[in-house]
Amino acid sequence: MADLDSTLYISDLNQAWVALGIGLVYVIYYITFVVKKPLIICGNPRLRDFIDTNLPVLNEDYWPLFWCLNGKFQTLLKGVTNKTVRISVNWTYRRDVLVTPDGGEICLDWVDNDKKSLHLRDERPTVIIVPGLSGSSGEVYVIHMVESVQKLGYRSVVFNNRGLGGCRLKTPRTFCPKNTEDFRTVVQHIRKDYPNAPLFALGASAGGLNLFHYLADYGKDCQLNGAMIVSVLYEMFASTKNLETFPNVLLFNQTLIRDLHYDMLLPNQDILRTHKNLDVNSILQARTVRQFHTRLIVPTFGYKDWKQYYRDCNLTGLMHKIKIPTLFMNAADDPFTPLSSIPIEEMRKEENVILVLTSHGGHCGFMEGVLPTQSGYMCKVFSQYVNAIFKNDEQNNRVNEFER
Repeated sequence: MADLDSTLYISDLNQAWVALGIGLVYVIYYITFVVKKPLIICGNPRLRDFIDTNLPVLNEDYWPLFWCLNGKFQTLLKGVTNKTVRISVNWTYRRDVLVTPDGGEICLDWVDNDKKSLHLRDERPTVIIVPGLSGSSGEVYVIHMVESVQKLGYRSVVFNNRGLGGCRLKTPRTFCPKNTEDFRTVVQHIRKDYPNAPLFALGASAGGLNLFHYLADYGKDCQLNGAMIVSVLYEMFASTKNLETFPNVLLFNQTLIRDLHYDMLLPNQDILRTHKNLDVNSILQARTVRQFHTRLIVPTFGYKDWKQYYRDCNLTGLMHKIKIPTLFMNAADDPFTPLSSIPIEEMRKEENVILVLTSHGGHCGFMEGVLPTQSGYMCKVFSQYVNAIFKNDEQNNRVNEFER
């Protein structure tokens, strides 16, 4: 019996040493190959100096979530936390329902920050936050960003696209990233209420695609002081192809479509059926993003087919149209945006473009440390960049007037 106990003890001890050894190897691998500073691409020396001076977080190592490094897993985990985790905050949204010229409705969720801000209400710097394709003001990453804006003493407003964020569709028109009419309506509405307030905009994923096209369409007349675009899809053909490969088609394509079904399509199917060119039953049977675009976006916005729509959405070749300082943030392991689709050399040549590229982070993930519910690396970059843009404006030394 004693011999048996001794054998079991030795076996348990050996297992413990093996586990410790594996853990040590993982720690060494993590510190040596995973923890890295982001790559920063900026062709304007003065703008690069501005970034280096005002965003110290970019001069530090990014420590991705210790137990979840893979971009696919970070993306999945971020999606789960966005839908299930509830963050305790000491503010509530003020809802503003904006009626569009065509009779549609956009829900704007404000945090005015009257108590903490040192700025007069009319002059208070304001940040517009545009979530992704199926996102709204209730997403965890959006709440973290609103919280960051509040701590800085600024005002925030979340731009919930039509049919999302608890707002029902009033017309059979949904959201198209290439169409910037709603974005223009929102900016003009804010400018009417707060004509002297500096404006900044952040767009994530499809929201970033919409923000980019707004900046490209209006150039110096965009009425924004700065912008940040996170995890955007630069080349729709490449992104769609990547999402339709295994296992992405199961992990992301169908998950995203399911969210769109429950958050937007099912609650609004009656109004969508009033559109003469929409087959709502066919839309509800879509199982991929390409099918969703083909059956809903293409007929709603008058495209010939999904190929024409994707060509219209692409960002490559349009960076020269960005006329205000705009920071792009992407991860090299983003399953939605293949690294090869990011136009790095084109971005390097432009005056107003900064690309922050991390080796890990997934799609809108950028989680770090140990807990996935923390604000994360993306929020740190966002907070410092927003503050730098507004402080720079206060000093009458606008970044978008920098010259080589």
